[in-house]
Amino acid sequence: MKLPITLFEEMQDYAAKYHVPIISMEGAELLVRTVTNSKPLSILEIGTAIGYSTLKIAESMPDDAKIVTIELDPERVETARFFIKQSGAEDRIQLLTGDAGGILSNLNEIFDLVFIDAAKGQYLDYFKKIETKLSYRAVVIADNVLFRGYVDSDAVPPRRYRTIVKRLREYLQYVSNHPHFETNLFRIGDGVAISYHRGTQCE
Repeated sequence: MKLPITLFEEMQDYAAKYHVPIISMEGAELLVRTVTNSKPLSILEIGTAIGYSTLKIAESMPDDAKIVTIELDPERVETARFFIKQSGAEDRIQLLTGDAGGILSNLNEIFDLVFIDAAKGQYLDYFKKIETKLSYRAVVIADNVLFRGYVDSDAVPPRRYRTIVKRLREYLQYVSNHPHFETNLFRIGDGVAISYHRGTQCE
């Protein structure tokens, strides 16, 4: 489903004007390529923002695929709804409002692809809550995992970032050493980690 380039340009302009973080251009290209190659039918996005990455996924996924996306900020939810409606893909996108930590525990679907781009300090918690909700061919993509370069640097991060950096390091260590996943780290944008399910049962 090809979406208008002008729609994405409008969203980029909105994000720049109102200081809404969206995925980098390089990150978006990697996301699109991963979705295209993995052909997921059921997709979970944690962190909708204004729906930019949601629509990048929608454009690249199979025609019969569906997305569940979660956003905490009610104002951003309304903006995302506006852009999603413009795209014509609203019948394939379920937008949930609320805290992902609570919502994830109540989801019953099995997902083929998960994109994490929400509260950086919660990535490991999110991953653990979706581990048993993944198909054997699932792919988990996490954006901003290097957080301004601090995560894989020996430099001491500013005090206000130390907890985030510590938790992102814990996330990368967990997925990199997980027996049921193979994880690749891409140093593009602010860092993207892609974890591929090996096809064996998670305990």
